[in-house]
Amino acid sequence: MTTLLPAIATGMGLLTDKYMLGATNFVEHYAVEFHASDDQKAFVKSAMYGGAVLGMMIFGPLSDITGRRAGLMMCSVVTLIGALLSTFAWSANILIIARIITGIGMGGEYPLASSHSAESSTSTGDGARNVALLYLFGSGGGQALCPLVVYFLDLTMDPANNPPNGELLWRILFGIGAAMSLLGLVLRYFTVKDSEKFKAAKTAAKSKGSSWGIVAVYWKPLLGTSLAWLLFDVVEYGLKQNDAAIFDAGKDAPYRNVALTVFLTRLLVIPSLILAPILLRRFPSKPVQMVGFAGCALINIILACFFHTLHDNYVPIFDAIYIIQLSFQSFPGVTTMAIPAEIFPSSIRGTGAGISAASGKVGAMIGSYVFSVMKDAGSLSEIFWTVVGTSAAAFLLTLCVFPRYNGLTLDLADDLSREDKHKEALAMLYSGPQEESDDDATENETGGSEEESE
Repeated sequence: MTTLLPAIATGMGLLTDKYMLGATNFVEHYAVEFHASDDQKAFVKSAMYGGAVLGMMIFGPLSDITGRRAGLMMCSVVTLIGALLSTFAWSANILIIARIITGIGMGGEYPLASSHSAESSTSTGDGARNVALLYLFGSGGGQALCPLVVYFLDLTMDPANNPPNGELLWRILFGIGAAMSLLGLVLRYFTVKDSEKFKAAKTAAKSKGSSWGIVAVYWKPLLGTSLAWLLFDVVEYGLKQNDAAIFDAGKDAPYRNVALTVFLTRLLVIPSLILAPILLRRFPSKPVQMVGFAGCALINIILACFFHTLHDNYVPIFDAIYIIQLSFQSFPGVTTMAIPAEIFPSSIRGTGAGISAASGKVGAMIGSYVFSVMKDAGSLSEIFWTVVGTSAAAFLLTLCVFPRYNGLTLDLADDLSREDKHKEALAMLYSGPQEESDDDATENETGGSEEESE
């Protein structure tokens, strides 16, 4: 219990983030009283990402100074304010502003939660696995929870299949998100602490030069993590902000059935999210990311070529293939978040992860807006061709730019960084997985025996 509550507290922000993003997917259908234009509807979906970019750029570097605990609590406060304003918004423009504020708080969650989770791991090699478990809790739980809530609210408020009170429904939906933000803030206040790795890195960094000078040395891996996260979020958020409309596509059925379909797709993707930490315990992060992007590209070729045939005549087959491509998305979904939380030195980890995550949210804005425009134009098959091209580009980027490493590689690189040997640390990062020497193994065994005897 002593370790479970801090882990839940760390992940509550991502859980709330995915829930609130999912809520935006459905608000367009229910918030008819605003009589929003198509541009306003698109901005409601993409506004949160604009705020997220700002939040990542602020809270990521700030956490390297103030600590992860203080940063996580500030994120919860800002998210709570934005969620409350979303709940009580009185116009489409106010809702857009509320989504920007919510995005600022949510944006900080990604670099802070992933960095804190990786730094809190007992073994450096377990960092990616811990981030994968964090992603499972946040992305798996939050994305499945929102459509389930929509379904039961719709069913409860009008079981006779008549249009329910849409205004009350979407406000309740956002209100639940506000309650989740408040719960996360309380849990973080009482349970989250800065990791020993962060404290040691902060002490060592006091006598060193500018942190931005260190960031400049790491330009190559930073370019890779930033572009890969951008390309992935074009796919993930572009699809998930519009798949309710993709599944609906003018069908003459209660809208709650669309929410149920979205819930089932999110639920059936959870096994792949469970598989991700298992794979990351056995294999380096780079090949896992490559498999994810390659699988996503190949499966979406089928959806792009046969969209109308499958969607109109073979719905179960269409849904199954869509779930398979979502499952492949789970792998880069984890690794694009885990790798920036691992490969940068602890002294700039929040900054590196923040820049990478901010680039991701730029991709989310692009994907959400462009895919919404394509959806409104009826170009649904073209959406999937866009996913194919984006995933293929991300695969090639991962192959050419990303380092292949293991836990010992990261330990050696971090040791060099603490000694202010940043170029040597970068060379170590790209030197490949390292093997433990006999002397190191003997020392570890001796140390372990001494710890057990104590």
